[in-house]
Amino acid sequence: MSILRSWIQPLTALLLGFSYCADCEAREKPVRVIVPFAPGGGSDTLARLFSRAINDSKRSPSPWVIVNIPGAGGTIGSRRAKNAIPDGRTLLFLHDGIITAKFAGQALYGPDAFTPLAATGSVGMVICVHERSEFSGLPALLQEASKHPETVTFAANLGAPSYFMARIIEHTHGSARFRYVQSGGGASRFADLSGGHITASAFSVSEYLSFQSGGLRAIAFLGEERHESLPEVPTAAESGLAISYQNLQGWWLPRGTPAETVEHLATILSETMKQEDVQQVFREQQIEPLFLNAVELKAAVSKKATELEALNLGHERQRLPNLLYPLLGMLGVGFAITTIAKPVQEKKEETSPMKQSPLAVALAILAYLVALHFLEGLFVPLSGGFLIGIAILTIGKAAPWKTLIAAVSIPILLHLLLQTVLGYQLP
Repeated sequence: MSILRSWIQPLTALLLGFSYCADCEAREKPVRVIVPFAPGGGSDTLARLFSRAINDSKRSPSPWVIVNIPGAGGTIGSRRAKNAIPDGRTLLFLHDGIITAKFAGQALYGPDAFTPLAATGSVGMVICVHERSEFSGLPALLQEASKHPETVTFAANLGAPSYFMARIIEHTHGSARFRYVQSGGGASRFADLSGGHITASAFSVSEYLSFQSGGLRAIAFLGEERHESLPEVPTAAESGLAISYQNLQGWWLPRGTPAETVEHLATILSETMKQEDVQQVFREQQIEPLFLNAVELKAAVSKKATELEALNLGHERQRLPNLLYPLLGMLGVGFAITTIAKPVQEKKEETSPMKQSPLAVALAILAYLVALHFLEGLFVPLSGGFLIGIAILTIGKAAPWKTLIAAVSIPILLHLLLQTVLGYQLP
C-alpha cells in the first residue's frame, strides 16, 4: 500500500494543480507562430513584424509568439504545425516551400495537409549574374544553356522555390538546361555568385537591392510588369519567356481547424496589414502588400502546384532511404535468436523481463519505428501503446497492479507535461 500511496499522492497533487490553473491557462496560452527557418531571415522578420503589431494593438486576446524550428528545408517546422491540435493556437508561416517540398521529395505532404488561412504579401524574384558576366540578358544566358546544356551553373537551394523557378524557366524555354549547384539562402547564393563559383542565381528584389553593390546584376524580373524599384530590369516576358513567378507569404493552420477560428485569425491578419508601420516595412522590404483570404490562397497554391506538376520531375525527387527491409531483417534475426537460442543459465529468483531479454525491448523499439513510418497519422495511439509495452517489459511481473499504474500514468503524465505545461505540440 505504501508503494500505491507513493504513486497516488503526487499524481493527485499534479492533477489538482492542473485543475487550479486550467482557467488561467486558457486565457494566457499564446498563439504559437511556427517559422520553419532560423531567426533573422526574411520569413522570420516578416512573421515578427506581424506578431509585434498584433500584440501592440491588442487585437488578439492571446499573445502571438514566434517559434523558430529550422531544418530540412522547412519541413521539420511544417510537420510540427501539421500535427498540432487544430484549435487556432498553432500557425505556420511559410512561403511557396509548402508546395515545393512535396515535389522535391522532402515531405510526403503538401498544402492539402493544412487549412489555408491567408497570404499577406508576395515577393518578386529576379535572375542575376555577376556584374562582369558575359551574359547581357536572359536570352543570352538561355542561348548558352541551350547550345551547351549543363555547362551554365545555377546556384539554388535544391528543392526550394529558387530551384523550381529555374526549372520553370527551363521548361518554358524548351531546350535550355542548367547545371545546378547546391547553395543555401540568399546570402550563400550571393557569396557563390560574387566569388565567381557559379554563373547565375535567383534572388528576391529585397535581396538583390541589398547585394547589388557587391557585384550583382539583374537580367530579368519574374513579374508581369517591371518592378517599380528596378525600372531598368526587363521582365522575363520582355525577354521572350512568358513566365511570372512571385513567392507567396502564406499562413497555414492544422487541418480541421474550425471555420470560425479561421475567419477570426484572418480578420486579425487583414486588419494588421492596414497599419501604416506594417505597410512601411512592406515598402522597405520590397514586398507587394496583397492579401488573399483562405479561398484565394488555396486557389493560388493549386495553380502553382499544377505548374510544378507539368515539369514532370518525379524521377528527380529526393527520397529518404528505405529502411523497411533493413528493419524487417533485423526483426527477423531478433525473433530467430529468441526462438532458437537457449538460456545459458536459469535463475530461480525473479528478474525483470528486460534483464532476461534486452532484445525484446530493442525489437519493440524497431517495431514502433516501422509503425510510425507507415502510420504517421496514428502517433498518439502508437506512442501510447509503445510506452505501455515498455513499462510492462521493464517493471516486471511481480506486482501486476504496479505495472498497470505505471503503464497508464507514464504516458498521461508525459503528455500533460510536454503539451499542457511546457506548450510543446505533440503530433
